[in-house]
Amino acid sequence: MFFTFLNKDNPSYPDISLMTNYFPDVVLSYFHDSLLKIPLTTYLQLQQIAAENTNAGAPIREWELFFAEINLDADVDNFSNNQYLQTIGPYYYPLTNTRIYLSKDTPALAELLTSEDLDYLTSLEYTPELHPELYSYYKSRRSNKKAAKNIAELIKDINMCLTTLGEIEKLNRHINFLNKFLEQRYAVVEAEDLQPSEPDNLPVKPLKEDEKDLPVSNLIPFNLIVNRKRKQHEKDNSNNFNHDMKVYIIRYREYEKACDRFKAVLENWSNYYESLMDSCFRDIEMAELNIKKSHKHLQIYNTILVKSFIHSIYQDTETLSTFRHYLETGRAHNLQECMNLYEEECHWSEIKAGQERIENTIYFLQGTNEDYRTASEHIDQVIKRVTNKDNELQLSEIGG
Repeated sequence: MFFTFLNKDNPSYPDISLMTNYFPDVVLSYFHDSLLKIPLTTYLQLQQIAAENTNAGAPIREWELFFAEINLDADVDNFSNNQYLQTIGPYYYPLTNTRIYLSKDTPALAELLTSEDLDYLTSLEYTPELHPELYSYYKSRRSNKKAAKNIAELIKDINMCLTTLGEIEKLNRHINFLNKFLEQRYAVVEAEDLQPSEPDNLPVKPLKEDEKDLPVSNLIPFNLIVNRKRKQHEKDNSNNFNHDMKVYIIRYREYEKACDRFKAVLENWSNYYESLMDSCFRDIEMAELNIKKSHKHLQIYNTILVKSFIHSIYQDTETLSTFRHYLETGRAHNLQECMNLYEEECHWSEIKAGQERIENTIYFLQGTNEDYRTASEHIDQVIKRVTNKDNELQLSEIGG
């Protein structure tokens, strides 16, 4: 849900940069009623870094305590040395109703949650402060819709509009993030019979393969061969079954451990549930206050745009920057000249683009049909007449 802002579907694997820069409670706040997968290589790397880190308050120390709290660290050695286990878990963190798995998978880049990713997400949590220069300009322009007195005043208005558009974009991203945040938290508090999910790693018990009837021949030599093949087949099946049963028993033990952890969480779930709901309601209250604050800022910024000297159809970053360039380079001396020059350049750009499309089409078709050459000459004549007519019109306006 939050991770759409990162252009990632579901990055459930934290990398080592995340665990060395962010505390567990910050990371887990994005995984309410969800799951988190810890790559074994990342866990071992974390242990090595923690052994060399003397800072008792470092995030990596908190991760060590967190893994000890959910009893994950007790199973690491057995998991590392067991070739038949690919994933173990879930381990439960009931304060956010998060399931944690330890995995030997090598996650793809899109599945990793990095420190850089969380830097961006946490930046979206906080409401951008009201821009002081824009607020001062807002107060001066609140009741003023007169034309600009000079070029300097017009350029300042353009600069204020450009800054305003940037602030509006930041606020809109922030509000979209908070709406997603509220959607997730409301989904938790409104869920019926919210409980931890049961362990989902129940292994499938292998079945002994039934003996298959092999063809029997009346000839003695073939009977001997068939019996020999049957015995070998039975021996292979027995070996495979014994191996599969061994793997099943190992994995079933891990499943039983997960069930014990699940039962332990359920025993105290009423207390955990109350804490979870309190946390979610605090988050909801804070997010809704921030949204209200953001809308007040938006109202101020939108007023700046409404009271601007520039018409709303020209209030985009590219057009405003073009107007400013005209004024600063002397190509225009007032707003009307900026608009005329801009429309003229847009007009000629459209003509040029249309001509290029026609020329490309003719060039493509000329090699296949001689008749298109005549059409090409006719189109060139039409374009030439239109161009000459526009030039004459421009000259007459200048002379007038």
